[in-house]
Amino acid sequence: MSSSSKDIALWKAFKGGDRDAFAKIYNLFIEDLLSYGYRVTNDRQLIRDSIQDLFLHLWHSRENLTDTDSIRFYLYVSLRNRILRNIDKHNHTTIDTQDLFENIIGVLSVEDELISSEQYSEQIIKLKRAIQQLPKRQQEIIQLRYYHDFSFDEISEMMQINNQSVRNLLHRAITELRQYFTLLLWLLVAFLISFKKY
Repeated sequence: MSSSSKDIALWKAFKGGDRDAFAKIYNLFIEDLLSYGYRVTNDRQLIRDSIQDLFLHLWHSRENLTDTDSIRFYLYVSLRNRILRNIDKHNHTTIDTQDLFENIIGVLSVEDELISSEQYSEQIIKLKRAIQQLPKRQQEIIQLRYYHDFSFDEISEMMQINNQSVRNLLHRAITELRQYFTLLLWLLVAFLISFKKY
């Protein structure tokens, strides 16, 4: 059974009132949702409250929810919208850039073979500073694309902008980052793009 078929069946069971299906959805996605939430805002309590509100809403509104073949995507969109609404209400700051790329950089298992430890540390510091200088939408697109592995179409729908705007923002982000460092960026982008869907 394909991933989308499993999602369809699980979502249908949940919408039908199956508490085990609901618990499975929660357990499958809670860690990813927390991780994504921490990239949208640095207010951990707001993230936890938003996730709790989201799951309460899902359960109480389950019969009226739309169908989906990607529960992960559905939950990300829903959580993002809920967090942004809560940020607007409470005037919170969006996008925690402190460790935006830490998980991405971690996938480069050959980094120690490519550059010395000292040079790598310097590049990481430069990368973090560079990320903090990017506009918030560019930060989010980089994070969604390279950390959460969403396609351009999914990011477009999630952020409510067209596909070309997503590509333009990502291109501008990479162009701006290029001013701050060279080797690490190209290693990172080349490695990640080779595994991504376009």
